[in-house]
Amino acid sequence: MPELTYFDAHAVIGARPLKPAAERWSLDHVLADLELAGIAGALVRHSQALHYEPMHGNLRLIEEIAPYRDRLFPCWSVVPPVANDFPEPEQLLALMDKHDVRAAIIHPKTNGLPLHAPLLQPLAGALAEAQRLLLVSYGEFGDFEPAHRFLSIFEHGPVLLLDHTWSQWREIQLLMDLHPNLHLEFSAFQANRAIEYFGERYGFERCLFGTGQPMKAPGAARAFLDFRLCDDASAAKVAGGNLRRLLGGVGPTEPPAPGAWHDSITAEERAGEPLSCLLLDAHCHVLHDGASFAGERYVMVKGDAAGLLEVARRMGTDATALMSWNGTVSMDAPAGNQVTAAAVSQAPDEYVGLLTLNPTHQSPAEMQAQIEEYHGRLGFRGLKPYQRTVIPYNHASFDPWWEFGNEHHLYGLFHISVGGVNAVLDIAQRYPNFHCLIAHSGGSYAFADQVISVAQQAPNIYAELTLTPVTNGVVEYLCEAIGVERVLYGTDAPMRDPRPQLGWVVFTRLPEADKRKILGENFQRILLDGRLPGHQLPAGVRSSAGRTAGHR
Repeated sequence: MPELTYFDAHAVIGARPLKPAAERWSLDHVLADLELAGIAGALVRHSQALHYEPMHGNLRLIEEIAPYRDRLFPCWSVVPPVANDFPEPEQLLALMDKHDVRAAIIHPKTNGLPLHAPLLQPLAGALAEAQRLLLVSYGEFGDFEPAHRFLSIFEHGPVLLLDHTWSQWREIQLLMDLHPNLHLEFSAFQANRAIEYFGERYGFERCLFGTGQPMKAPGAARAFLDFRLCDDASAAKVAGGNLRRLLGGVGPTEPPAPGAWHDSITAEERAGEPLSCLLLDAHCHVLHDGASFAGERYVMVKGDAAGLLEVARRMGTDATALMSWNGTVSMDAPAGNQVTAAAVSQAPDEYVGLLTLNPTHQSPAEMQAQIEEYHGRLGFRGLKPYQRTVIPYNHASFDPWWEFGNEHHLYGLFHISVGGVNAVLDIAQRYPNFHCLIAHSGGSYAFADQVISVAQQAPNIYAELTLTPVTNGVVEYLCEAIGVERVLYGTDAPMRDPRPQLGWVVFTRLPEADKRKILGENFQRILLDGRLPGHQLPAGVRSSAGRTAGHR
């Protein structure tokens, strides 16, 4: 499968407010991360054009990226000249031509701009006449109506929407229906199969590759396409062809040579091949057969057992730890456990079951009966409470479950709830044979620090990574603080697509041996420690060689 040429539509450089100390931010960081993730080039803007003065930041961008114009392409922040504080549209376009700037970004809410047509139309008309690509973050609107109003003003030129998330699926789909000039990038829109769905519905020409770097890890975004379910030609458009077209033909045309952290795992992903190393997903949900919707705002296309397997096999996943959605998030534990059991029965060599219990809806006797049925009779290896239970995990009503997990050396997956990480620390210290995985540990540096603080006090606490922010550098940060042996890969599919979560780990500054531990060997060790006589783990878990022959 040919390697794609990636051209990033969503990157920023420069100092910015409220940045965690460990978070990446500089031009050097972006250049290094492009090399790390095998990305050929980026459309880049300067944060000081937003947080200080637009033209000052725009011209500073031109100066700073001047040595790298073969890889970095400028995007300017623009505003209408309300207070004679910015060039008139005609003068702006002359300056953009002078510096070969082919894209702009606007921040209406942040810059205090009403969505008032007479105010914005002169700028909109000038950009449309010149066919300059205009970027805007969905965070500048918050919901559908202001976004629709904005797009109705900027209706004649190409617009690229940034930073929308999986929970906004329906709003985004309606905007795409109404505005044929609208394009999407997917750095935060990690909804299950989103690229394939929107590409097939609207044409892959309206889908672009963006990373959100340097805050987001750029390797995450490329995995959405490296492990593609669409055809190569469509994927090539999304990866870079569409952005080159929208910029008038400028941009990279060949993938870069492998960088310093290249290894056999990155080589397989860059080639679009399923990974051959042991790959175990420690965190996945499942919907009932045929379902693509999970209530509230949760659209999960093909989120049932068969749909999950198709994507997992495309990535090279050996086994997936599976829990329901209706039992956890929707709080109907008995019904959810039945969904999980049905899914596991469809692919017992590829699925590991997790049980959900809920003491706010189940009596102690009912909980005990579920323990005997799902752990005892069916061999479920995982314990999955959920944070919507609204009582702390170390509440006495949970204790019989943790005692069973401790006795049988099982594991629990904890999405932090009332009581915070200290509730998990209390459980881990009281039940030393019970493996406690804290979910979403990579979601931010602030939360990673909380996880580190308790993991350093209890050797049976682990950091499971998955979350949409795919925080750049946090995988290495956690490994350094608590040891690579206690960091685990998971996806949280199908709420989010699993592929970006995999790319997040693949393109890290870690030795290949460490990546192999995170991607499968650490979770394998936990699962093999479980003691449920008469129940056998899936073949992929028991194998030390990765993919079994039947699933290659």
